[in-house]
Amino acid sequence: MVMDLNPAPLREPVVLCVDDDACILASLRRLLRSEPYEVVTAPSAAQALASLRSRPVEVVISDERMPGTSGCELLAEVRQRWPWVGRVILTGHPGHSVMVRGFQAGIDSLIHKPWDDEALKNTIRRLLFGGGRAAAGAMEQEFDIGGEGG
Repeated sequence: MVMDLNPAPLREPVVLCVDDDACILASLRRLLRSEPYEVVTAPSAAQALASLRSRPVEVVISDERMPGTSGCELLAEVRQRWPWVGRVILTGHPGHSVMVRGFQAGIDSLIHKPWDDEALKNTIRRLLFGGGRAAAGAMEQEFDIGGEGG
């Protein structure tokens, strides 16, 4: 009997970017296209949650001000359902209230628009590969596909 000693290839980590502004999502895709992870986008919190239910995601980067559900509300739900997922708020309207809501939502980082490209990339890398929440367990966790738990 011959055994294949080569393990199955690991999948790339996934970073989900959420913003109601298509131009921001396009900018993020361009900025992150050469990074060592897959970038997926969602134009709303509802679509972000659908994506999270259908595939494993290691980091969510969300705009704060979106119609319907704020980024902090989205990331609070992400924290409750997928606590190993890294959470980042990207906002053009920084201030004390956003910081407080972000803290309550359990975000890992708050980044202001316009963002510094290297700072954003370094934040994602830290969460994915630097021992952050996502690095600590997302690759081994099952993802929520709905049902009782989600």
